Amino acid sequence: MTTTRPPGLDCPPTRWELQFPAKADQLAEVRHRTQEWLTQCPLDECQAYDVLLAVGEACANAIEHGHRGDGGTVRLAFARDVAALRVTVADHGRWKSPDPGPDQVRGRGMAIIRALIPEVEVRITSRGTTVDMRIPLPR
Repeated sequence: MTTTRPPGLDCPPTRWELQFPAKADQLAEVRHRTQEWLTQCPLDECQAYDVLLAVGEACANAIEHGHRGDGGTVRLAFARDVAALRVTVADHGRWKSPDPGPDQVRGRGMAIIRALIPEVEVRITSRGTTVDMRIPLPR
């Protein structure tokens, strides 16, 4: 797992990026490190939890549906300015279309993300899938 931060004197940092192996056993550490970084953002506890849950769902989707055990990596990036927090989760795998039959237990990840995050954009290309999330920050 690698973390990058642009050089400079950002305090608290306005950008943070994490690349990690596309393996389910990485998700707990990703959530932990995300939670630590979110404490530096001007979000209340409920907003931070919503972002944490949405990031966890997006990362799990990238692992399960994007990479499916191919040994690739997932990129998680945060960028914050005075107006918003932007979160990007990107994989380099191939999109797995949802199963057409109803599943009573699974298949709710994107619905959860869209319910928690005001602005969500999903881009699917031949080079992978990117989920961009934008969370307005309080003024």
